[in-house]
Amino acid sequence: MTTRHIPLFPLNVVLLPGMTLPLHIFEPRYKAMMKTVIEDEVPFGVVLSRENGIATVGCTALVRRVARTYPDGRMDVITVGQSAYRIRAVHKDKEYLEATVDLMTDDFQPGAAAPTAELLTLFTDCHLLLHGSPPADMDIDQSDGLLAYRIASELPLELETLQELLEIRAEAERRIRLISRLNQLLPQLVQIEQMRSKSMANTHGPN
Repeated sequence: MTTRHIPLFPLNVVLLPGMTLPLHIFEPRYKAMMKTVIEDEVPFGVVLSRENGIATVGCTALVRRVARTYPDGRMDVITVGQSAYRIRAVHKDKEYLEATVDLMTDDFQPGAAAPTAELLTLFTDCHLLLHGSPPADMDIDQSDGLLAYRIASELPLELETLQELLEIRAEAERRIRLISRLNQLLPQLVQIEQMRSKSMANTHGPN
């Protein structure tokens, strides 16, 4: 297990490995932090901010590009999630938080217990109801250790569900957990679509 010292960026967001996260940087402390990570080409840690503090597990991020800079030092950056980590200690020596973290190893093998076909079917059904079209070709590879993350990032899942997926270290277990959640989500989406269709029918009905 690798231990690192990284800047922390608490957000009301759960970043998953492989997920793209655009950020608008405007607070002075985070402008200073971002200047450092860009110049030194080092990762920083995105972590879920809660009412009672921050989560103990987050995801490192790298700045892929600076999309825009502003005269007052604000910037728009495009970041991408890298690796899950567990916080060992939080440091408050600078204007922004830093932490000593352990990068968490992962079991990327999907395993026989992971019903991938069921997961992909549920994802397609949910995507159709949400967007009216099937998902774009994701170059699905059933051995892809990031498949559960990739699917989860495309759907309107609760932050705590995303956090739970981030903390699970086995891809097979992530897929099974995601199937369980999508089996709950799908009927809700069907009901919303039925209500929408009924509302449209009433709107266009005879006066």
